[in-house]
Amino acid sequence: MTRKIFVVGNRYTGSRKTSKILRELSGFLEAKKIPFEIVDTDQDGEATKATKRLDQSFTDLIIVGGDGTINEAVNGLSYDIPVSIIPSGTGNDFIKNVALGKTLPEYFDTALNGKVKRVDLGKCNDRIFHNGVGIGFDGQIVEDMASKRVPLLKGHTAYYYHVLRILGGYKVKPFEYSVDLQGYKKELILMAIGNGTTFGGGFRLMPEARVDDGVLEVCTIGDLSPINRFLNIHKLSNGSHGTLSSVEFHKAEKIRIEENELIYAHIDGERMGQPPFDIEILPGALQLRTQ
Repeated sequence: MTRKIFVVGNRYTGSRKTSKILRELSGFLEAKKIPFEIVDTDQDGEATKATKRLDQSFTDLIIVGGDGTINEAVNGLSYDIPVSIIPSGTGNDFIKNVALGKTLPEYFDTALNGKVKRVDLGKCNDRIFHNGVGIGFDGQIVEDMASKRVPLLKGHTAYYYHVLRILGGYKVKPFEYSVDLQGYKKELILMAIGNGTTFGGGFRLMPEARVDDGVLEVCTIGDLSPINRFLNIHKLSNGSHGTLSSVEFHKAEKIRIEENELIYAHIDGERMGQPPFDIEILPGALQLRTQ
């Protein structure tokens, strides 16, 4: 079957190296004599618009960018097509769950010759996600990053700035939710729902999550004193926070979070607003090329 590849890439994501990657990818595909089309997605929503117009003459989709670009591109897909990811974002959380390679030549080789693996996606209301949804503290960080921008702070630096700024003073919020129809009412700092393991470029909130197991990993964190939050933040990075009595994990196919004006959420690192949310797993919904 003749290959024809559609490429979407955000030149302005993360380290801003995407333009260089796109140029090198163009040369690589030209040398292989593979037809391709590249769409620059430097505006919000452009990746979704681009993939919505994909027709079935294309055999592959390559996404160049971070989790935000991946989320947009996947949300525009209207048919089942093998997808490759060439990471160039800030956090690149999702790729920590799959084997794509370590170098640019390896990413290119995986995109062209990698085996196709079925991985899960999730759905929150009417939006697809590939990595996860964060509600409460984690959602507040993303909300603050978008609404309270600090000049000169970007990427990881901006994220950690907002984490440290609100970590001590963030108050628990009342959550009413259900996990596979089991109802709960709890005071929580956060609820993280993951297809993948990691949020925020390095916080392994769902250490047991797997992208191909047909379930979502749910992590809830109840109240911790301000000093214990700072003393234990390293456990969120290495995934050992399950040792804390305020932390609980669940595996679930469906989660419902009731309406709540006190909490904010993110989806794959992008603002999601406030509940209510109906969240579910979409088993094996995406074809992903891996090593």
